[in-house]
Formats: sequence, C-alpha cells, structure tokens
Amino acid sequence: MKRVYLSIFFACIFAIVSQAQTPASTPPPTTAGNVSRVTYFDVKPGKMNDYVTFLRTNSRVIFEEQKKQGLILSYGYFTKPTTEGPGDWDVGLVVTYKNYADAIDFNAERGAKFDAITLAHYGSADERTKANNYVEELRTTVSSILVRAVTLNPMPK
Repeated sequence: MKRVYLSIFFACIFAIVSQAQTPASTPPPTTAGNVSRVTYFDVKPGKMNDYVTFLRTNSRVIFEEQKKQGLILSYGYFTKPTTEGPGDWDVGLVVTYKNYADAIDFNAERGAKFDAITLAHYGSADERTKANNYVEELRTTVSSILVRAVTLNPMPK
C-alpha cells in the first residue's frame, strides 16, 4: 500500500513539474496589416466617360481630403478589361484604412469629419444628394468586401 501511495505521489510530482515547464513561444504565423474596402462597380453602357469625369471632379477631391486629414490611408481605382457577362464589374475602388475600427466604426466624431469634407466640396446636403443620385445613374454597385493585409512571418528554426 505504501508503494502505491508513493507511486501516485511521484506521478503527481512528475505531472506538476512537466506542466510547469513552458515551451518556447512561437511567433504567430502572420502579422495583421491594414484593412481595405474593395467595391466593384458595373458602369452602365455608354456612361464610362461621364463616370470617370465624375470621379475626377468629385470623388478624387473628396478622397484626397480624407487622406490629408488621416481618415483613410490611401485609395485607388482599377479596371477589368474582360467581362464575365451582364452585370459583371468593370471598375473597382479600394480604400485603405489603418484597421477594422476605422473601416467599419463610423462613430459620431469620424462621421462628422467625413460629413464636413463632403459638405465643403458640394456646398450643401442637397447638392451632395443630387451628386450621389447622379452617380447612381451611371453605375451599379456589384459588391463590396472588407479585406485585411497580412504579412507572412518566417518559420521558426
């Protein structure tokens, strides 16, 4: 009986000691980066010149001010030269933010800054609404997604 208790005692000590040893920490496999909203648009037939003119005179100016005020990190447009059929996208927009909070959390303070920028550009809420309605006549939003950049960390040796 004494041997059984002694065996259980040493087994418990062994378990405690083996649990107390902390393995070397391994670095995470990736490091999170900036967050981007990617939006795909289908420009209506015959409206590409009007749409690009709208982007150059309105969207570009607004995005530049947002970037200047630190609300966004960057923005850019891209095109797709091929089509998968009717309703496929042909112009894309990527707006990059520091993190998810900046990309999706438009709190009152941030919202007021975005609002002030567009009001300063258009002059009034009514003119801003007219511009938004006009651009909706030129294109259709196909989809909008959030993506996060990641950096692959080196494998531990």
